Amino acid sequence: MEDFLFYPRGSKLKSPLPFLFSFYIFFVFPILFTFFYFVNLQVFHKKEAEEIKKNINYLTIFNYSQRGDIYDSFNNLFVTSEKSYDVYLNLDDFENKELIEKLVSKSNLYFYWGNEVIIRNLSLKDISDLVLKKEKYPHLFIIPSYKRKYLVKEEMGNLIGNLGLGDEKNFLRGEFVGQTGIEYFYNDYLRGRPGKIVYLKEKNNYKEIFKENDLRGNDLYLTIDWELQKRVYEAMDKYFKENGYKKGALVMLDPNSGKILTLISYPSYDPDVFVNKRIKIKEVLIDPYQPLFNRVISGLYSPGSTIKLIMAAAALEEKIVTPETKIFAAGSIKIPHPYFPGIYSVFKDNKFHGWTDIYKAIYDSVNIYFYVIGGGYPYPSDEIPIKDGLGIERIIKYWKKFNLGEKSGIDLPGEKSGFLPSPETKKNTLDPIWRLGDTYNVSIGQGDLLVTPLQIALWTSAFVNNKIYKPYIVEKIVSPENKIIFENRPQVLKENIMSSSTLNVIKEAMRLTTIKGTAKILAEAPLEIAGKSGSPQIFGKEKLNAIFTGFFPYKKPEVVMTLLIEEVPYGSVATLPLYKEIVNIYYNLKLERENGRNPF
Repeated sequence: MEDFLFYPRGSKLKSPLPFLFSFYIFFVFPILFTFFYFVNLQVFHKKEAEEIKKNINYLTIFNYSQRGDIYDSFNNLFVTSEKSYDVYLNLDDFENKELIEKLVSKSNLYFYWGNEVIIRNLSLKDISDLVLKKEKYPHLFIIPSYKRKYLVKEEMGNLIGNLGLGDEKNFLRGEFVGQTGIEYFYNDYLRGRPGKIVYLKEKNNYKEIFKENDLRGNDLYLTIDWELQKRVYEAMDKYFKENGYKKGALVMLDPNSGKILTLISYPSYDPDVFVNKRIKIKEVLIDPYQPLFNRVISGLYSPGSTIKLIMAAAALEEKIVTPETKIFAAGSIKIPHPYFPGIYSVFKDNKFHGWTDIYKAIYDSVNIYFYVIGGGYPYPSDEIPIKDGLGIERIIKYWKKFNLGEKSGIDLPGEKSGFLPSPETKKNTLDPIWRLGDTYNVSIGQGDLLVTPLQIALWTSAFVNNKIYKPYIVEKIVSPENKIIFENRPQVLKENIMSSSTLNVIKEAMRLTTIKGTAKILAEAPLEIAGKSGSPQIFGKEKLNAIFTGFFPYKKPEVVMTLLIEEVPYGSVATLPLYKEIVNIYYNLKLERENGRNPF
């Protein structure tokens, strides 16, 4: 925006003179006059011109606005700003280098732009001597300012994000703005409006001629339960360190609204490092486990057997099977080579399962059942009575019905949409032909299918109430005048995804998973859980990722929770002790609140 201090104002004149005469009077002659005037100054009065330039100019000093506060879902303040002071000086006017070095030593942040110096984040104690001796330093300016104060640590790092220096095209020099997380996504709301003071410099004096006060930023109220997030992070951190696990992700959401209750990407970092502990920034940046990377929304993983929930729903909806249909799972399935008799492609299961219906297929995670309903079996028999499975086109159709391959629109930066393999995408690979084996692989969540942990949580929530809500973290935004200027409302992304009969079958099978299936350890939890495990192979089948996704309480679900641990030796079983502990944490915290105990 143009500053009125530096631009002349007035109305344009309409000349009654003929055009040519007006052209010379108002255009040519002023240019010639200006040209000869400056030649005269530079050639004959150069010293006088330089003296005028040196002694008469404007100085504009900006003061950074106070960023808005951030509260959790129980109105607990956990990000705020505290008063600080900045010092501005120009080295052309200020020769006390000893004082400059003293101020710099007290600050963790200072900038040089040519001869200009800004020293930030000073306390009142740091500048007390300057205030008392202000007359002694007429060319030194003390500017009221603010610095971010985080009352949280690693438990909120990836979620809240961090501040960093903004680019000078869009922000003030030396201004801290959101770089990641909530601080970035809602930066325009949090930032407020900087203020400025304009001084007129005449010889050695500065005269204030204009002042515009800064405006405080807006406050955010989140859906996040800070106490729950803190306790879950502590449990996760302890469990990972005890077992040597390095990377993982966890998300808890309300399946009835899309509100995010807890979101943790592990490892995380202390957001205060980027403001008040800047000496540690390098440690965060070079950490090989990438604490700045939000695995919940940006990490792309094979979903493993968690995809079987969608596959089972699709097979029931398309009448490939009924709940009573059984397949004999003998531990592997052989597909004869179409051109070379006696040669087979063998697709293995994790063990012998015997006769399997859709319930057992889910709760015992029977691969052969899903190979067949996904890709069919070219040689049907009494043991495997299904010739035509869903096929890749219908599989993709159901992936999309459950919002795979699409961003959810969560209010965080960096969300990935995942990758849905298809015959079309495979045309650009070394093996351009889509084969039956490709369909078999994606039917059990392997192959090139990639999703985020958040997407797994969202399709899990579909089995609660046949809807998928858009996830969100900010509940409302409140102005400094205490007016609500924005409020999030539940928004349905997908609904009526399947019939109620299909929904009930899948829900029951998910419950059986935690009673007598692959996650029966969870039967001991204080709340009834329904869910599905997954153990996708990675690094050429050398290692596994472990996943468990589910909801609780089973009869009236309040929470969908998805937990992923990277690079484990034994598959989904690695998630179950921690998953159970987190359910305990949720249950105990809820009891504390119901009994009137303040967890803070």
